[in-house]
Amino acid sequence: MGSGKTARLYLPEGTASVTATTEVEQLKQGSSKEEKQRAGHQEIQGETIAKFEFFENGYNPYSRYLDVDKVDLILRKRSGDLVEYKEIQVKYGRLYDTGPKWQKALFDVTSWRFFRLDEFSKCNNGLYLAYVLSHPEGYKGDIFIFPVEVFDGLVKSVIRVNTKKGPRSKMYIARAVNSDRWFMWRKSKFDQLNKDNSIEVTKYRRNFKWIG
Repeated sequence: MGSGKTARLYLPEGTASVTATTEVEQLKQGSSKEEKQRAGHQEIQGETIAKFEFFENGYNPYSRYLDVDKVDLILRKRSGDLVEYKEIQVKYGRLYDTGPKWQKALFDVTSWRFFRLDEFSKCNNGLYLAYVLSHPEGYKGDIFIFPVEVFDGLVKSVIRVNTKKGPRSKMYIARAVNSDRWFMWRKSKFDQLNKDNSIEVTKYRRNFKWIG
């Protein structure tokens, strides 16, 4: 983190505020294209947000110097004489307002990205994946925490497409309209929500208690 002027970073309702640099405040509130370019790669933005979220939930987060075994962050937490460590992979996605008519009828915001079908197949089961989603208007607390074996199953259950680089999972995650429920899509288009075309992942949003 830089040593610039400090500011207050206000996270969503239910979390306390923490002292942050002005750069982090800009990530939460939204910033110009030039500012985002200066802030660095999107995954770094995701890691920055994730660090503060984990800090607010009782962990001391540390970045890995090298991205080995898909571990971006190490979380440290003391409970009495016991010190716990957790390994975290961070992914970042941009949320957009839905456009097509069929999407607007079911969802208000959505995000998508590609994954290799076997991208998480060989990860240690003790790994967790933090999926940070941020809207252009600013970060609204949409962080999802998955045990890596669960996320691996989701990657293999959602839409598959053929690309120049081979078969890929095209993972859409979207929030149901007038609701706090979140879904991943099994199909590219549908007119109602059911288990055949979508997978509910609401319980993974802000589920810090799952990592202990």
